Amino acid sequence: TGASSGTGGLQLDVNNGDTSSSASIKPENPVLIAKCGQPAPTVQLDAYDGGTKTGALWLVDKAEIGTIDKNGLFTASGKTGGQATVEATVGTHKVTTTVTVKLECEQNGGIESDGGTTGGGIGGVGGEGEGGAIDATLKALLLGTPTADASLKLLYPYDKTVWPLGLLSPLLQWAAGSMAVADGVYIHLTAPNYDYKGFFGRPKPLAAGAPFVRHPIPQEVWDAATHTAAGGKLTVNVVVAQGGVAYGPMTETWSVASGRLKGTVYYQSYGTKLAKNYGGAKGGDGMFGGATLAIKPGATDPTLVAGGNGGTSACRVCHTVASGGTRMIAQHGNNYQVSSSYALTAGYPETPYPASTNTKLGWIGLSPDGSLGLGNAAPLPGGANTGATTALYDLTSGSPLATTGLSTFVSHAGMPAFSHDTKRVAFMFYSGPGDATIGAGDGKKLVSMSFDETTKAFSNPKLVYSGAHRPGWPSFLPSGEALVFQTEVKANSSNEFFATRYGAQGELWWTDAATGTAARLDRANGKDSGVSYLPVGPGNHADDTLLNYEPTVGPVASGGYAWVVFLSRRMYGNVATIDPWHSDPREHDLFANITTKKLWVAAIDLSAPAGSDPSFPAFYLPGQELLAGNARGYWVMDPCKADGSTCSSGDECCGGYCQQDPQTGALTCGKKQNQCSKEFDKCATSADCCDAKLKCVNEICTLVVPQ
Repeated sequence: TGASSGTGGLQLDVNNGDTSSSASIKPENPVLIAKCGQPAPTVQLDAYDGGTKTGALWLVDKAEIGTIDKNGLFTASGKTGGQATVEATVGTHKVTTTVTVKLECEQNGGIESDGGTTGGGIGGVGGEGEGGAIDATLKALLLGTPTADASLKLLYPYDKTVWPLGLLSPLLQWAAGSMAVADGVYIHLTAPNYDYKGFFGRPKPLAAGAPFVRHPIPQEVWDAATHTAAGGKLTVNVVVAQGGVAYGPMTETWSVASGRLKGTVYYQSYGTKLAKNYGGAKGGDGMFGGATLAIKPGATDPTLVAGGNGGTSACRVCHTVASGGTRMIAQHGNNYQVSSSYALTAGYPETPYPASTNTKLGWIGLSPDGSLGLGNAAPLPGGANTGATTALYDLTSGSPLATTGLSTFVSHAGMPAFSHDTKRVAFMFYSGPGDATIGAGDGKKLVSMSFDETTKAFSNPKLVYSGAHRPGWPSFLPSGEALVFQTEVKANSSNEFFATRYGAQGELWWTDAATGTAARLDRANGKDSGVSYLPVGPGNHADDTLLNYEPTVGPVASGGYAWVVFLSRRMYGNVATIDPWHSDPREHDLFANITTKKLWVAAIDLSAPAGSDPSFPAFYLPGQELLAGNARGYWVMDPCKADGSTCSSGDECCGGYCQQDPQTGALTCGKKQNQCSKEFDKCATSADCCDAKLKCVNEICTLVVPQ
């Protein structure tokens, strides 16, 4: 039978259940209501042996939802809702029940900003920050029945986006029509076991009469909402009020992955404020920087990796990075044929390569550990590889290595890439004799080959794409079973090879490595069921679905998804809306108008069949410099940690295992203690993984069913 009891924020739904078993927990499956700003609710759980209350050893599986003491008192965290499993050990018997915590929060006004920003903009996403509190009349208006208006719609984020955990909160942006000069906004987030109501007035930096068409979700609210909704859905409703009338609601539903993004994105920036090595900028002090930066998901600002102040000789932008996070190679700004190596595990020291390597290492494809490189010989902008032919290089010295099976098939490979297990390579087949099955290279084919690291043998060439538009920038999914790449839909006005400027158009695609079954990544590009869902605007923004370039896939899947970072010149809601080709600081004042040249991230369904679209709508990568033009992101693992180091998951550890100390509960890198491997622990086969939902992908136990 059911019952309900409690005081304050506590509500119990009690089902006493069957007491005939030898061990049980009462009450069974209680439900707590936690309200933000109020004392955390508790429930006393008791263990029974038959019909007699007894002592027990208590455990809870999700400490973020709540904790339990040695006497069975469960206390909700008050920060995350959801369902936790509680286990009681009674003698030799183990028995479990669930505790459901429903989190309810209401907020009137946030932390107002004076308009100052970091490089990434307020909160890493731009805008004016949070608005202040509103009065009771306006609040009642927003809570009432709003008036529908077809001109009112969310521009960003996109409906059906998949979000990872641990990300900076997004900036809600909308097109408002006649009610643009709004008085207040109501943001309502809902998920199973979560309900948030936020009311905000006009942010402080907005001048009187200025449009109020964007507002962030407060960071602590975003963290609570996404952690509660992890593995499920999160819905947002937005209502605005203007002149005594409420309008809306604008509604979207998102998915939340049950994992965080792993690794670091290294990208190049023109216009960074972290280095200044070019003159002639139209804004600021007339100087701007070309440099390579690094940003971790969740960071509010990037870090300078390569490049510095001075002349063009200090510029470092054209780069490639080893997916294992050890080495980066960048070309020199005053001579793109000259390259340097950067040790990413030791504070980014630069080691220039000898002159004998000139023209050979530009845009080189790096093996995961950074020891080997497959040379690019396609004519990418900058002339880094003028006259070069493709070869394999030792990247400690830059010397070429003897190989078999490579030069007899391909003479000029374009934008080569290694799989994350080093067993395959992929490249645009720019030129070469090829074979009887694939034919000669013509710049319109994407080919993969097997590679033996020990013997340096290339073999088994496979055609994985051939189409109307030439393919480039291939990047393997973590499993190595598929690739993401870009097609060059249209060259720019100067007919530069695979440029991303001055009218060049591109789309993201993927292909199955075994069968060569290729499909366009429509949802990542900006289409749903063949129709664009991206905002449109003047100044060459009629179809932003054709403005997507240079994808790379993270080497570690998380939350059931692979994650791809790419350059897009699409409008970023109503924050960055200028002409997509206006990104050169020498031609346009980027202090006055934010360029749309930015990095975006999209989830890829690991379980999708070949030929389908496994992608989801993308999100803006928070924390990248808002006023700079950012491009060519490489997603790589962070340097691994030695045994004894603190960790959160096994992929962070050189040995592959993150273990919990039974005495302190701390997580540290160490030798394998469990009989099976947890998510992100090292594995040889899928049988090594503890959960049937986990698959051994790139020697890491990985969730492959989206959760």
